Amino acid sequence: MERIKSGIPGFDEKIEGGFEKGSIITVVGGPGSGKSIFGMQFLYQGLKDGENCLYVSLEEQPDDIKRDMLVLGMDPTDYISKGSMLISFASPLNFEYLPIIDLVRQKNVSRLVIDSISALALYFEDRAKFRKFLLDLISSLKGLNVTTILIDEEFENGSNDVKAFSGEYLADAVINLFYTGLGGEYDRSIQVMKMRRTNQYRAVIPMKIDKGGIYVK
Repeated sequence: MERIKSGIPGFDEKIEGGFEKGSIITVVGGPGSGKSIFGMQFLYQGLKDGENCLYVSLEEQPDDIKRDMLVLGMDPTDYISKGSMLISFASPLNFEYLPIIDLVRQKNVSRLVIDSISALALYFEDRAKFRKFLLDLISSLKGLNVTTILIDEEFENGSNDVKAFSGEYLADAVINLFYTGLGGEYDRSIQVMKMRRTNQYRAVIPMKIDKGGIYVK
């Protein structure tokens, strides 16, 4: 099995060396837990390894994503100029995934982040249609062998309809991020809820966000 680096310091040794190449990973968490940062680090690692990467945002404009990365010390400027880093905004109101599939093919993208599928879920009143949509999306991505992170917002009351239709049933891996908001160096944590074909570390692991992004203890 070919594994690729996550880009998160201290994390790969918890998952037998990294993510399975071509797998679908759902990253779930509440506001401020570090979900988007996780996705940015994942892509930035790919850029450093000479891969082509695509960030699809359904909430922030490309310039905002660039600024976020710069603040964290992950400068995408040269990679964007060379065409190896692609940042695309897609409206969740009329979202179509086929242009993403075409872009992945045309640009030989090997790492993809979609941020976030919970934004899409708001426009699907029928849960069965949403699950069918995700099945089609994931099947298409699997056929391209692109390693993909799907970011999913967990609501404050702990309920998460989207997770039930995406991560737990369809993705190869489900990673939960937690944020207590109490302060301190390690007031955040991470847990790998599921990872197929991997003997992952299953306990909750302390983590922090600093210059450079997420660090796992």
